[in-house]
Amino acid sequence: MDRRDFFKLSALAAASISGMPGFLARAATVAGGDKTLVVIQLTGGNDGLNTLIPYSNGAYYAARPNIAIPKSDVLTLSGDLGMHPALKPLMELWDGGQLAWMENVGYPDPNRSHFASMAIWHTADPTQASSEGWIGRISEQIGDPFCASNVGNATPLALIARDYSLPSIDSVDNFQLKLPAGTQAAFDSMLSERRGGEAAYLEQATRAMLKHTATVQANIGKYKAGATYPDSKFAVQMKDIARLIASGTGQRVLYTSLGSFDTHAGQRADQDRLLGELAAGLKAFYADLQTQGLAEKVVVMGFSEFGRRVAENASAGTDHGEGSVMFALGHGVKGGIHGDSPDLERLHEGDIVYKQDFRGVYAEALSGWLGLNARSILGGDFKGPGWLAS
Repeated sequence: MDRRDFFKLSALAAASISGMPGFLARAATVAGGDKTLVVIQLTGGNDGLNTLIPYSNGAYYAARPNIAIPKSDVLTLSGDLGMHPALKPLMELWDGGQLAWMENVGYPDPNRSHFASMAIWHTADPTQASSEGWIGRISEQIGDPFCASNVGNATPLALIARDYSLPSIDSVDNFQLKLPAGTQAAFDSMLSERRGGEAAYLEQATRAMLKHTATVQANIGKYKAGATYPDSKFAVQMKDIARLIASGTGQRVLYTSLGSFDTHAGQRADQDRLLGELAAGLKAFYADLQTQGLAEKVVVMGFSEFGRRVAENASAGTDHGEGSVMFALGHGVKGGIHGDSPDLERLHEGDIVYKQDFRGVYAEALSGWLGLNARSILGGDFKGPGWLAS
């Protein structure tokens, strides 16, 4: 049995439970640190210009007579930029130097297709030649097929490794052994057989996995939220992520998403609601971590597959664009605005011209936060905007 076979079997074992085992994750934690990166995917192409608003730029208001955020409503961050008013729950983090915005983020040869662009962000490969995700490659690098999980219904491409998929957790409440009906006796019998060599190691590992899963279940049962979460699906997902972190799963990356940012019509109503949902969920999550004494161990990083056109369309919305903004929050970030603002007088086919390759932002998360070899995961050296605190 080689290393690849072991991973396949381990992943198969993981498929028999609705959560992830942690024995390997514990080993990885010891080897690689105890910090967690939480990745938030804003699905649909969030409009960066109405998220981090260039409120002093007349070109912004000229291009968007109906959907621009009025200057009087902008949450001022600097002499030129401010946040969408729905992000007000995050102002306390901004004021505390724990919220960072990365400007003008994109990739070479932008693709306005949701599918293609999201695949590029997931694989960190603008050529679309790779079929494995950047988080999947993390698991390969540290030798742990359970070092990351998606909290949601389906595992995204970002969590696909060469030979297996990292687990998705639909609900932390279902974090328990779930064998198909009628198979428990056979499973116990298989586990009790005497084995030698690597098979014995796998048996021991499986027992450790089950023991650790039981421990995590017990810890999840003890969890008491340190903050009041709003009533939204996204907030429930963030609460589940907090529960996983607090219960000691030892995972390095936790992933979730918030959808419906594809605002071709009536953008203000939809984006206002979604950004409000995002901000309220993140505020509760961060407050929860602080109460649990875990805030210094967690950084949140958010992205969307592309931004929107600079000019609004005839339906009071915006169409698919190119570059956009990213955000990060936590004790580990260097609060502020990183990178240059888009030049709204010099566009590429109506879109802002990106200046920061998203892989540079990833690289800083990988090397600066998780202590991993970013070059081997991303396939090259990429310079970031310096969004992590030193």
